[in-house]
Amino acid sequence: MVAPPFLHAKADIILRSSDGVDFRVITLFLNLASSSFHSIIEQAAQSDQRVEGDLPIVPVEENHRVLDIWLRFCYPSTLAEDPPLHELEDIIPVLEAARKYSLKPLEHKVRQALKSRMEKEPLRCFALAMRAQLNIEATLAAEYTLRQSLIPARFPEINLITAKELLALLTYHQRCGISVQSLGTDLSWITSDYSLNATGYQWIIGGSCGCESGSRFLLNGQRPLKWWSDYMEKSLMSLYDKPSGHTVLVGVGDTVRGVRATGCSQCCSNILVKMTGFAEFFSMVVDMLTAKVT
Repeated sequence: MVAPPFLHAKADIILRSSDGVDFRVITLFLNLASSSFHSIIEQAAQSDQRVEGDLPIVPVEENHRVLDIWLRFCYPSTLAEDPPLHELEDIIPVLEAARKYSLKPLEHKVRQALKSRMEKEPLRCFALAMRAQLNIEATLAAEYTLRQSLIPARFPEINLITAKELLALLTYHQRCGISVQSLGTDLSWITSDYSLNATGYQWIIGGSCGCESGSRFLLNGQRPLKWWSDYMEKSLMSLYDKPSGHTVLVGVGDTVRGVRATGCSQCCSNILVKMTGFAEFFSMVVDMLTAKVT
């Protein structure tokens, strides 16, 4: 079960994991990497003075998987590459080991590994960050949860957080959903801010071609085209459930295909660039609003 370099002939100690796996290690590397390693191992050795051959056996609290990860991190790269942290299940025990043995670089690596998974699994990352008291990562993970529905499916790490913490996350999500609805009633972010964009917003306004105008929105007293109004209505509806700038980018492709299907040369003119630019601006405004929610 143990792989090189933890079978080295020049090892001077055996670390025995909590599940009974022996690692033959060179303490010089560990002492150089960890300022607290020597004292922790010395205390453990005093309470359990077994030997195998000429090597003392020191039991540690970490299981073999966690022990393998942090030992590889301590060893020089010529003997062992830094271990990957692909499994979220490893985050908490490896982080605890990093803190126990004063391995700040390993703690940083764990934080980076957690961040790399947030886009796909924000709820799991949020729970792990809360459990590990990683406030920056918890806040970032909470922002990523806005890309998902308000009511989450059950996830493995749900037991790591309290009911109060989960309620706070759901309340934050709901407040963000309510906050962004103002973008559908006050369109000054388009008429004042987006109008400064190179393309302006006149391409959204109906009347200059034969395409139907919408009935819900008014931009400085002018009715925008129906296909744009439909995009806005769908986006605002989706934002209530998923109040993230990412949400408004999702519907751009369908809108562009719908416009091209009309065959209107004026509406179709550069529509992909125009709609993408608008959606990116819309996305930025959404994220600016939700950033103010606490």
